[in-house]
Amino acid sequence: MGKLMKKSGWPGFDKTDVLYLAAMTVIGMAIRLILRVVTTDDWGMYWDPWISDLKEMGFSYLATDRYDYTPTFVYILWVISKLPINPMTAYKGLHIVLDFVAAIVMGKIVWRVTGSSVKSITAYGLMLLVPTIWANSALWAQCDIIFMTFLLLCFYYFFQDRPNLAMFFYGMAFVFKLQSLFIFPFLVILWVNKKVQLKHFLWIPALYFLSIIPAWIAGRPLMDLINIYMAQGAQDVWSLSIKWANIYQIIGNQYFLLEYAEAGTWLILGILMILMFAMAQKRYKITNEFIVQMALFYAILTPYILPHMHERYGCVADILAIIYAMMNVKKFYIPLAQLLVSFNCYMAYLSHRGASEPPIYYGVWAFLELGLLILVGLDIWNYMRNPENQITEKQIKDAAASGEGSTEHSAAVRKEGA
Repeated sequence: MGKLMKKSGWPGFDKTDVLYLAAMTVIGMAIRLILRVVTTDDWGMYWDPWISDLKEMGFSYLATDRYDYTPTFVYILWVISKLPINPMTAYKGLHIVLDFVAAIVMGKIVWRVTGSSVKSITAYGLMLLVPTIWANSALWAQCDIIFMTFLLLCFYYFFQDRPNLAMFFYGMAFVFKLQSLFIFPFLVILWVNKKVQLKHFLWIPALYFLSIIPAWIAGRPLMDLINIYMAQGAQDVWSLSIKWANIYQIIGNQYFLLEYAEAGTWLILGILMILMFAMAQKRYKITNEFIVQMALFYAILTPYILPHMHERYGCVADILAIIYAMMNVKKFYIPLAQLLVSFNCYMAYLSHRGASEPPIYYGVWAFLELGLLILVGLDIWNYMRNPENQITEKQIKDAAASGEGSTEHSAAVRKEGA
């Protein structure tokens, strides 16, 4: 049994491991079953009315502009509207199942990059216990676990050195949530270092276009469907930070709303361009840890500067921080701090309903998030400065001459992932 599991990409588990996995599965499910009955404002204001309209109008509802999410999410609601069970039970049940799928993928990722069965099953358990995961799906009735699962699959296939499949899953994440773009800059760095080809990026527009075709056929104008993410960005502009711990919680999120919103958008674009330009000046060995470092850095940086960020928008950094710590146990404080910030922002909304400030001022968490950004950034800086991690022009020419071409870093990746 152990040999078969290893061939399939899983470590061979002994009886103790199996008991632990079973216990964590039961505990994770128990937490979610307890919380599944909670009705939040988001359910009452959005998903429940949308499902009711779908029951009444059927697929023709897709032709209307009553929904502001991408059609792929509404297709799921349409299916739920057809089921002979309580809609909230079906909705939360789906996302609870995806919590466990994401936990399995997380375990496979950690096994792939560390080769440790202990770390692998620990990562599985952590994904089930992390409060921002179960609060998002089982309690809040949010859908972020969908695109996060696709992002995890994206990283899993990057670690297998299968960039085409990795970019397919990244495209699937984009189909569901614009927040997948938080980590897009790290893909550019992978492209510069010949880890990804330009043709792989075509999955992003191709999958999005395919996903909107049914809604287009149903009757909604094509430009409306193409511009859904743009329309989302024009909403919730009443505050520079909608309970996320970013720079606007330090400088003030109720002043110069229009000016700072526009300036902040251009500011983050400028910062990202500078960073990508600087990181593209040399070629580097693309190890698994470097991939996670880059993705985590951008997952923290982008929502830290972008205006109008919601309290849930640290979720990508949450899961990446767990992988980061599993690869380097000395960095255990990174996910602890990130999850502390993220869950506090959750509770500011779920517990206070926007009526009052949380017990600890947002600015405190914003400074803590800034500290995490600096620490991860320093790790990347130290990696890039190390001559052993840089690839010289001679090495590139030698690799091309030997027939390895653009995959000169693949041996380093395979070595780390073994």
